Order: sequence, then structure tokens, then C-alpha cells
Amino acid sequence: MSLNVELLEQSFEKVKPRADEFAASFYNNLFQAHPEMKPLFAKTDMKNQEKKLLSSLVLVVENLRNPEALEPVLKALGARHVGYGAIPKYYGLVVEALLVTLEQYLQQYWTPEVKKAWLDAFRAITGLMLKGAGEESSPKPVQSEKKTETLAKPAILKTEIQKEYQLFKSTAEPEKKSLISVQLDGEVLKEIINDFTVNYQQFQTKISEQPLSEVLKQIPKKLIDTFWIAPTWLVSIVSVVIFTVVVVIVDDNSPLAKALGAADTISLVVALVLFIKEAPDRRKQFHYQAWSTIDAAHGVKVSYARILALQDLNKDGVSLRGLDAPGAELVDINLSHANLSKANLMESDFTNANLSYANLDNANLSEIKLSGANLSYAKLGFSRLNQANLSSANLSGANLICADLSHTNLSGADLRDASLSGANFEGAYLTGANLKNAKVSDSELSNAFLEGAIMPNGSRYKSSLSDR
Repeated sequence: MSLNVELLEQSFEKVKPRADEFAASFYNNLFQAHPEMKPLFAKTDMKNQEKKLLSSLVLVVENLRNPEALEPVLKALGARHVGYGAIPKYYGLVVEALLVTLEQYLQQYWTPEVKKAWLDAFRAITGLMLKGAGEESSPKPVQSEKKTETLAKPAILKTEIQKEYQLFKSTAEPEKKSLISVQLDGEVLKEIINDFTVNYQQFQTKISEQPLSEVLKQIPKKLIDTFWIAPTWLVSIVSVVIFTVVVVIVDDNSPLAKALGAADTISLVVALVLFIKEAPDRRKQFHYQAWSTIDAAHGVKVSYARILALQDLNKDGVSLRGLDAPGAELVDINLSHANLSKANLMESDFTNANLSYANLDNANLSEIKLSGANLSYAKLGFSRLNQANLSSANLSGANLICADLSHTNLSGADLRDASLSGANFEGAYLTGANLKNAKVSDSELSNAFLEGAIMPNGSRYKSSLSDR
């Protein structure tokens, strides 16, 4: 949907001077029109809730020209509202109350064009939030054996590891007893033949419909796909057959025939094929062992084996989403590009760690030590970083939208080009920090200590006390 960004920005600027009053009026309008929604806020600090509403509106309006950054934030916001008891029908009621409140405060500026601009914007916002809510509440799909990068998080993985390992062990043992020991079940063989017939018919159809050059290009890919899908025993038999055919057709006096005629050659060929075929299973077992190492280190402060296991899993592209490692010492760890969303890493020590481009959205990072860490272009939206130590950390280009940075030590931190809209800076130490070109308003920084900091406009901050 195309939004009238300029009109939205201009009209919102007229509301900003009375922002606090606007937020209070919105909730009054909402509860007056729909009293059934009031119980949802029974245990809520409404002053704090009003600040959250304003932060969300500022966040949206300031990022209308940056939709690629706004979309994941709104989806995450929708997912969070599932836990608050919000249901889809409430979204329409909230939009209705927002439009009424905007009309009250804009008065003569509330033209049909402005109303349409806000209505279109709220529809787009609601759509993304509902999408995030749907993803959060929908049942998680069963993990495929081929996609180990989406393994379940460690806290629930242990039982599944044991089951999968027993299954792996039971299927692997017969293969150790004999290199080629195959017992064909009639139904299994029939099914394989049927599958082969169907695939062959499809291949014939493609030959008749496509140019020969295109068909020939597809053959290597089809062979590779078949190799990985086919049972191990079938791959072994086919390998032996191909090997035998080659031995029969080559000249008996050729060097190739002499090489292939060696007594152990057939065993070596089959062993090589099996080694390649079973590589994914070996990698999967390695991942299980790595997760077992991480689980075993839970509650242990120092574990070098855990550091290696986390680095190896990340190197293989395995998701670390939901990692539960509070209080862990992970100094100098390299988890660049890691998926650590929703991880619990409170009070952990990541001093000088490499977390560049890592996804730490919605993570619990309270009181974490990240001094000197590389968090450039990391995703930290809605993360809890209260009372964390991020002194001299590299956060250039990072996304910290709506992050809790209250009482956080960010002295000397590099925050150039960072997205900080909606973040909580109450009591945060930004002395000597570099905020050049950061997306954050002066009002949002008003509760932080900024002595000597380079502000978003490039100027150096000086308090009124230092001017005297």
C-alpha cells in the first residue's frame, strides 16, 4: 500500500507539542467507547502505557521512509501483544479510537486527505502486527531431518535428542555389521518401483515439452537429488552395478581395467559412496552432541567446551534462537550473524565478543557485559539491555528500536547510524558516545547523561553546567 508519508509527518508534528495529553485522551476515548477493553489494563501503569503508545507512534512515523526496518518491528510488536491478551477484533477498535483522537487534536487540519492517509497507515500497521501475532500463536512446524539449522531451542531439545539418537543408532547398527546386507520387503520394493515409474514418466513428459539442451541441464541436479533421497542400501547396490558395468565394458589391457580389477576396489568404491551419503547424518549427530554440551553447561559459569559448541553450531548455520545461558562467561566468543533472538543471556559476560550482524531481537540481556564487543549492524529491537555494560562497544548501524537501555553504560560507544527510536534511555550513560546520524530524537535522549557525546547532528553535547 502506498502511504502519503509527507502528509502523515506534517500532521503528526502538529500533535507532538501536546503528545502527553493526546495519549491520555486516546485511552479515555477507547475506554468510553469500548469499556470491555478496560480490564486488559487493570494491572497496568497507565502513565507508563501512555509513554509506550507515544513511543510506538513516534517510531512508526519516523520510520515511514524506512519500511524494511519498520516491518520486523511491527511484526514483533504484534507477537508481543498476543501475551497481553489482544485479539484481532481489538485492533479495529484501537484504530477507531486513534482516528477520533487525531480528529480532536488536529481540528481544522483534519481534512479528508489527512484522514485517508492515517487510515491507510493504520491498516498497513495493523496488517503487519496481525501477521506477527499469527506467527507467534500458530503451532510450530515439526523439524525436518534435512533442516538441522532450525533445531528446537536447547531447553526443549534434550528429550528429542535422546529419541533421535536412539533412532539414529538403531538404523546405523545393521550397516556396521555388513557392507551390503539388504533384505527387500515386497511392499517396499513395490513402492520404490512405483516411484521410479512415476519419475520416469514425468521425465519423459519434460523431454517432449522442453528443448533437449534444457533437459540435459536438469539431469545432474536430478541425479544429485536422487542420491540424497534414495535409501543407503539402494545407493550401494546402484554403485556396485555401475562399477561392474564399467569393469565389463573397458578393455582388459587398459590401465583403468587393471586399477578396477584389484580385489578390494569394489569395497573401496562402496565405502566411499556410503561415506558421502552418510555425511548429513554425521553432521546431524555432531549438532546433537554440540547441543548436549551446551545443555550440560547450563548453570556453569565457565565452560570452554560450550564456547566451541556455540561457535561450531553458528558456523554451520544452526539457529541459536532461545538460547538459555544466563551468567555464562563467553568472553571473545565469535557469533557473527548468529540468530540469538529471544535468548536469555542476562548477567553473561560477552566482553570483546564478535556479534556483528547477529539477531538479538527480544533477547534478555539485562546486566550483560558487552564492553568492547562488536555489535555492528546487530538486531536488538525490543531487547532488554537495562543495567548492561556496553562501554566502548561498536553498535554502528545497529537496530535498537524500542530497546530497554535504562541505566545502561554506553560511555564511549559507537552508535553512528544506529536506529534508536522508541528506546528507553532513562538514566543511561552516553558520555563520550558517538551518536552521529543515529535515528533518535532529542526528547528520547533527555533522560540520559550525554556529557561529551557527539549528537545525531554531529555537534558535541555540552550541559548547561559546563557552560557556566
